[in-house]
Amino acid sequence: MNLPKTPFFSVFKPGYLAFVAFGLFLDLTSKYIIITKMLAHESIPVLGDFFRLSLTFNTGFVFGLFQDNALPSLFATGFAIVFLIFYRWQNADLGNAWGWNFVMAGAFGNFSDKFFVKIPGVGFRFGFSPEKPGIEYIGVVDFLDFEWPDFLLFDRWPAFNVADSCVSIGIVILLLTMDWKELDKK
Repeated sequence: MNLPKTPFFSVFKPGYLAFVAFGLFLDLTSKYIIITKMLAHESIPVLGDFFRLSLTFNTGFVFGLFQDNALPSLFATGFAIVFLIFYRWQNADLGNAWGWNFVMAGAFGNFSDKFFVKIPGVGFRFGFSPEKPGIEYIGVVDFLDFEWPDFLLFDRWPAFNVADSCVSIGIVILLLTMDWKELDKK
């Protein structure tokens, strides 16, 4: 495999990397605060039932793959990040750079979270399996919990976090800014 000809730091500019680092910091800090202040599966109404803080743990990967199995989920996420970095590097002109920055911030946030066992009300420790099931948890911390119209697939939107929000915002920016005709020529 050949590396792209474009210099790495012309695509991943220092300001962009600082933004990704800030997004990672914001995500992990918000998760830490939630872990230390809440109990597992606790919900706190913020705007009534419309918006709650609900501490949950997503133990899988995209679309629920590898549920309750930390290492395959970790490797799949790591592979996805490496793929995204090389894809972005190879296709530097595809989409808006800030869309990519949001996606990367979110990807790194959820990836980093998978390296820790969470202990609600206490904090976390490095590891991939709980020593005390029911007291310690693996998986990505999700806590933003919104109501969803009852006539759709489920009563509430699945809880999410800052990293998930970054990925979603980034994807929307990319979808709105990509030149799809140019992509078809490649």
